[in-house]
Amino acid sequence: MSHNSQHDLYEQRQSFYLTATPQTRGAVAFLVLIGAVTLGIGMAEGLQSRVWGALLFNTFFFFALALGGSAFSAMQDVLGAKWGRPVMRIHESFCSFVPVACGIFLAVLACVKFNIAGAHNVYSWIASPKSIHHFWGKRTWLSENFWVLRDVFAMAVICGIVFWQIGMKTARDRAFVAGDKVGAEAMGIKVRDTLRYWSAPILVVYAFAFSLLGFDLLMSLAPTWFSTLFGGWLFAVMMQTLMATLMLFMWAFKGTAIGQVIQRQQFHDVGKLMHGFTIFFAYLTYAHILTYWYGNMPEETGYYIARLHYPWKYIVMIAPLVSFVIPLYTMIPKASKWTKMISGPIAIGILTAQWFTYMLVVMPEVVKGEDFGIPYIELGLFFGVFGLFLASVFAFGRRNPMVAVADPLLHAALAEGHH
Repeated sequence: MSHNSQHDLYEQRQSFYLTATPQTRGAVAFLVLIGAVTLGIGMAEGLQSRVWGALLFNTFFFFALALGGSAFSAMQDVLGAKWGRPVMRIHESFCSFVPVACGIFLAVLACVKFNIAGAHNVYSWIASPKSIHHFWGKRTWLSENFWVLRDVFAMAVICGIVFWQIGMKTARDRAFVAGDKVGAEAMGIKVRDTLRYWSAPILVVYAFAFSLLGFDLLMSLAPTWFSTLFGGWLFAVMMQTLMATLMLFMWAFKGTAIGQVIQRQQFHDVGKLMHGFTIFFAYLTYAHILTYWYGNMPEETGYYIARLHYPWKYIVMIAPLVSFVIPLYTMIPKASKWTKMISGPIAIGILTAQWFTYMLVVMPEVVKGEDFGIPYIELGLFFGVFGLFLASVFAFGRRNPMVAVADPLLHAALAEGHH
């Protein structure tokens, strides 16, 4: 395919949809089934708090990926960046999981509110309000009704923005595929200009809403611990895992029609961002510990000390090695970023390590270390939520072209190269 020809994009427009084979659909359905069975087994065995905790952190893991897909598009749109246009629709497809994740979160909030299946006990400040009675700010902020209302509002705002932002972009491309080249070109210019104006405010709203959900759904599990860096730290994890996931999807699509527009420079740039956010994540992680040390805040150290005991200490030792040290040095050579046998395993390692990092945030608050054992519930629910994520992406790709064919900046990127 000639990379500088809009005509070629038009001729191949029907090949840019994502069609799942029966085997793929069966595999995705099997993953969802594993999650549903695991949830049922966990509830039947009386491990309700552990099930709720595993559901929370697994859903948040993929929710961050999905929201990151939208945020990363907004970052490029506000700058008018061209380099990422060939792969932009891939990470925009992740956004399709945002409403699914919000649906799961709403179900969890409802179960907590009405104390269904022991969900009331997951958040200790709800089960035992006296635990935060002496903290005026915390007991004011962590009020159950206020907590539910603000989180529902934050999720509604996020879903509304995602539908509006991605809806405009895909409508333009569907018009192009339908044969309305002139109309799609006009829409493309209008969408580009609209998002150039609105993407900065969108990012500000995302920063507040994502931090709020991180504070309320994850950090409040440990109500007497607090970190003003937590929102930024979650953003660093979000972006590192987003780049790792995007890298894997790029390799998966490389031999398809969708992958024809992906050039070496896109692998190079996504690899550089994966490398950069690896360093940023490590910096913010270290900053947490350093701040508590030089600020002499012993009341905050209990959170970390609890995670230095069995079985969490093994995650503390291994996860930083896999999510920071190995990628830091392995991804320095240029060629490593566009070499499948290097960047692929590194991306898988990052995702695995950060999954364990999310586990480390949530599970010590809902299950005693000596009762943890084999993480079969956590893994089973991971497969279930992963299946829902893949199902969302496939459903998106079936309705929308996975290449932004009517994006005027895509044509510029393919014609001009690296910008």
